[in-house]
Amino acid sequence: MITVDLKLVGVVLLIMVAIVLMIFLIIAVSNLTKTLKKLNGILDDASVVTNIVQEKAKETKPVVDDLSSAIVSFSRAAKGEENRIQSLSSVAKSLSSMVSIIKNNK
Repeated sequence: MITVDLKLVGVVLLIMVAIVLMIFLIIAVSNLTKTLKKLNGILDDASVVTNIVQEKAKETKPVVDDLSSAIVSFSRAAKGEENRIQSLSSVAKSLSSMVSIIKNNK
């Protein structure tokens, strides 16, 4: 006749569950490490792209400002508030800014 102690069976079951959980946690941490490495690579690429966009935005800001002033000059000239020479000078300035950006990109 074999006597089984329920307390001992419970302890053995808890130890087996703890071992399974430890294995699961080790696998999860391993997968998480791989995921974090990939995420760091993606963030580095995004940082490079963001820096490029920031530089291009700084380059194009003067052109946008010049075009905006040219449009304002044309509208003032159309209303008779500004002479045409001033509006043409604004257009020339904006065109020269665009040409300089095109030359810098090549």
